[in-house]
Amino acid sequence: MDLEEMKQAWAALDARVDALESCDRLARSRARLGWTSAGDVVQLAGTIALTAWVAGFWIHHRTDPHVLVAGLALHIYGIAAACLLTARLVLVAHAYYTDPVLVLQHRLAVLRRFRIRASLALGLPWWVLWVPCTMIAASALWGLDLYAASPRWVWGSLAVGLVGLVGSVWIARRLGGRPISTPWLARMVDDLAGRSVIRAGREVDEVVAFRRD
Repeated sequence: MDLEEMKQAWAALDARVDALESCDRLARSRARLGWTSAGDVVQLAGTIALTAWVAGFWIHHRTDPHVLVAGLALHIYGIAAACLLTARLVLVAHAYYTDPVLVLQHRLAVLRRFRIRASLALGLPWWVLWVPCTMIAASALWGLDLYAASPRWVWGSLAVGLVGLVGSVWIARRLGGRPISTPWLARMVDDLAGRSVIRAGREVDEVVAFRRD
């Protein structure tokens, strides 16, 4: 074997090693998506169970207007949360079963954006929803009508929560679409998107960059 043939053999070997490394990275990214999907399934099951229980609660207390309103608020939130979690599972499934790398890269980017928005949609209402949740817990556990006992506390807590909700929405809109340079804020956004999704996206980006090179 002359020098030129040896170079070609080494190049072919390097190509095979790089291809195996790319496949390994893609396999790891899909494994991360599997863990993300499993977490969403557990969360969806818990949401459905809680929503069903809340439905029975407000139906039983439908003659108490304030308890009824509190139960309906949590019930509506539970239905919306179940819809968002189902949509997240569908997007994860679309990404998981995608073969072309560029399509996978695009779907992971879509999944990341959707998970950030869905996490905000699921989390921000709790500025206010913790009040009806506390009312329902007090009634279910101790038979205490929290609104009748302390209406000022209920209305004051709702007012403070509403201010926090409006402020959080304003901050989210201000930051939306802008590059984030602050490390702690970038970590917060990654947490909203899901660490597994972020890592899967980075691994696929590395594979795409390698194949372009």
